[in-house]
Amino acid sequence: MIIGIDTTSGFICRNQDQPKNKRCNDYRVRFSCYPPFCGVCWTKCYDCDDPIGIGDWELLSNLRTENPGKICDHSLNIQAVTIDTLTPAISTGQTFFIYNPTDGFVCRNKDQKSGAYRDYKVRFGCPCN
Repeated sequence: MIIGIDTTSGFICRNQDQPKNKRCNDYRVRFSCYPPFCGVCWTKCYDCDDPIGIGDWELLSNLRTENPGKICDHSLNIQAVTIDTLTPAISTGQTFFIYNPTDGFVCRNKDQKSGAYRDYKVRFGCPCN
């Protein structure tokens, strides 16, 4: 059973949702872009929060407020990496509360299975002008 497949979140298959102790297959996904937006220009990386307290909150609205005019009005993509090792967020094994180009990135401490909280930085893909 597939629980998520869309252009914002990507593709999600969780082993725990499969019938009779079956596991998900190993899938690859590919995204295409609408021709006028195929050129994505990336912002610089931003880190406005640390994972102290309830988690690491890199909300797009906060980042825009702190960096006026630096992030496009309609971001197309988002990338998050750890501050220390530049590990892509999706490779850390952590669970994310928000991870999309319209809201930003949130990694809540209470959603993690271990006490190893990570600090992330994010950047946004914007249409190239």
